[in-house]
Amino acid sequence: MIETGSWRHLGGGRKGLFLILRYVFIIAASYLLLFHRTDAVVPPICAFMIAAALTSNIFLSFLAPQNLFAWYVEAPVLIGDTLWVSWALHASGAIGQEFFLLYFFVLFLAATGESLLMVVLGTTAVTIANVYLIADQSVFAAAYLLRIVFFFSVAMFYGYVLSQIRKERQRADRGFAWARELEAKVEERTEAIRRLYDESLVANRLKSEFVANMSHELRTPLHIIMGYAEMLIGLEEAPADDERLMLRRIQDAAGNLLQLVNSVLDLGKLDAGRVPVANQAVSLTQFATQLQRRDRVPRAPGVRIEWDLAPDLPSIETDPTKLASVVDNLINNALKFTPAGSVTVRARNRPAEREVEFQVQDTGRGIDERDLSRIFEPFYQVNGAVVHPCGGVGLGLAIVQRYLTLLGGHIDVRSRLGEGATFTVRLPYRNERSAAADVASHATRPEPRHPQIAA
Repeated sequence: MIETGSWRHLGGGRKGLFLILRYVFIIAASYLLLFHRTDAVVPPICAFMIAAALTSNIFLSFLAPQNLFAWYVEAPVLIGDTLWVSWALHASGAIGQEFFLLYFFVLFLAATGESLLMVVLGTTAVTIANVYLIADQSVFAAAYLLRIVFFFSVAMFYGYVLSQIRKERQRADRGFAWARELEAKVEERTEAIRRLYDESLVANRLKSEFVANMSHELRTPLHIIMGYAEMLIGLEEAPADDERLMLRRIQDAAGNLLQLVNSVLDLGKLDAGRVPVANQAVSLTQFATQLQRRDRVPRAPGVRIEWDLAPDLPSIETDPTKLASVVDNLINNALKFTPAGSVTVRARNRPAEREVEFQVQDTGRGIDERDLSRIFEPFYQVNGAVVHPCGGVGLGLAIVQRYLTLLGGHIDVRSRLGEGATFTVRLPYRNERSAAADVASHATRPEPRHPQIAA
C-alpha cells in the first residue's frame, strides 16, 4: 500500500487527496472534451485551459494545508474549474443541455450534501438519468462512459473540497467561540485584579497614614528624652563619669531611634507622593565640601573615607537636600558594611551626557549576586542579619532610589561577594521634574524604576 507521505509533490494527507482528486477531475473533463468533439483537432484555447489547470495544481501543491483549504484559495479554484470546464464542454458543440442540467445538479449535491454517501447516491441517480436520456444510443460508447466517470469525479472533488471548507469554517467558529470565552474570562480576571488593586491602594494609604501618625507620635517623646539628657549633662553640678556615660548612651540611642523614625516617615511620604521637589542652582564644588564636614555613623577602627573630587564640577539645577540625603545614605551604608579598608567617594563631570556622577566604593564584604536585585526594597537586609553596631532596618537604599527618581537620576550597582561594592549615581544638569508633576506621577503610583545591576 502506498503511503500518502510518499506522493512526490502531493504532500500526503488531506492536501494530497485534494490534489489527486483535482487531477482526476481535470483529466476526466479533458477526455470528455476530446471524445465528444466532432473533429479530431482540439482548439488551442481548450488545450491551453487544460494545461493551465494541470499547472495550477502544481502551484497549489506548494501551499500549506491551512492555506490551501482557506476560502480565499478554494473559492477561486472551484469557480475557475467550473467556468473553464463548462465553457470547454459547451464549445465542443456535441453535448446537449440535458448534460449541463445533470452536471449542475451534481454540483448542487456536492455543495449541499452533508455526507459522502449522500453525494454518491445522488450522483448514481444522475448517472441513471443520463443513461435514460441517451437510451436511443450506445451506452457503452467511450464518450458516454466518460460521462459517468466525469460525474463521479465532479462529485468526489467538489464534495471533498466543500466538506474541507465546512470543517475549516467550523474550526474557525470554534476558535472564535473560544476567543470570546477567553476574552470574557480575561475581562473577569481584569476586573478582579482591578478590585484587588484598588483595595491594595486603600490599604497602602491607610498603612502610610498609620506610619506617619505613629512617627509623629514617637518623635515628640524622643525629642524630650534627648533634651532632658542634654540638660542633665550640662548641669552646673556635673554628673559623675559613669552617669555622664549613661546619659550619652541615652542620647545616642534616642538619636538613632529618631533617625529611624524620620526614615520611616520619609518613606511613607515618598510612597504617598507627598514629597515636593525644590529645585535650585547647586554648585557641586561647595556641595561636596559641605558633605565632607558632615557627621557619619560610627565606623570600624582604621576605616577611612577618601574623597576624589574632579576640579571641573559644574553647577546643576536640583534639590540639594535630597541629593545630600542620597550621598549621605550611600556613604553611611558603605561604612556600616566595611570592617576594614576604606570608603572612596568620587564626583565626576560628564559634559558629553550633560550629567554628573557620584560614586561610592567600599572595600567591604560585598553583596551576593542573588541579593543585588532586592537591596533597594524597603526593610530588606542582606542575609536578614544586622552586621554593624548601628543596626538599621533596611530603609536607606530604598529612600536613595526613590529620591533619585524624583531628581531624574538613576543608580547602578556593581558588586561581588568578598570584593566590596560600588554604587554609581548619575544626575542630569537640570532636573526637568516639577513638584506638581512629581506629585501627580506618585498619585498614580507608577512602577518604580529598577536600578541597573552588574555583577
